Amino acid sequence: MEQTTLFFVVGGLLVLTLVLASIIQRYNDYIEERNQKVQRILNRVTEIEALIGRMPGLPVPAEAETLLRRDVHARLKALQRMHPKYQGINQMIQVAEQAIGQVKPETEERLLDTPRLEQFSRLSKEISWLLKENRLLTPVSDTVREQLTTKLEFRRVETTYHHHIRQAERLIKAEQLHQAQWYCSQMKTLIKPWSHTNNQAAVWYQEVLRVCKKVSSGLKGETQSKGSSSS
Repeated sequence: MEQTTLFFVVGGLLVLTLVLASIIQRYNDYIEERNQKVQRILNRVTEIEALIGRMPGLPVPAEAETLLRRDVHARLKALQRMHPKYQGINQMIQVAEQAIGQVKPETEERLLDTPRLEQFSRLSKEISWLLKENRLLTPVSDTVREQLTTKLEFRRVETTYHHHIRQAERLIKAEQLHQAQWYCSQMKTLIKPWSHTNNQAAVWYQEVLRVCKKVSSGLKGETQSKGSSSS
């Protein structure tokens, strides 16, 4: 009798140990999975904040910065729901909320030097990609998405035009016509599609044609001069 009782006690303890071990394992798995999700959220927040950090001095539409800051806030709120006791989360959310209300009007500067033009081009394309691929956590309507991506694309056209037209004029004065011709070709390809539907782009395109004509006349004169010299 005593042996039977001991057998059941030992068996019960063994079962209890296995059950507890299973519970602990499931809890540890839950914690690990939660930590991984938290880290993914924080990594995404860091990436979005890095984009925002590249904006100062560049003509990024203010609504694009506001949208990205709202996305940071939405991700931090998601983290809070997942891990309410995450250290510092309340303060992080408060800072994110304040940042949304502190977005400054976009710079009016459109004439960028070459390094800043390249920076703006890369940055605006990255933001456009986030919008087109629906990679933001904060809700964005199709209308807003289309309007903002179009605005970013047109801003790239605008800044590129101002940069290239200045470079072309400078090269014409320096009689570096082949280099000026490259800028003319780039501008024509970039602006012509917009010139049919946008009045400002149509004005730019006429200016580009004027400059291109000046380059072509200069190159023609060079060819004739060389022909006369050889004869």
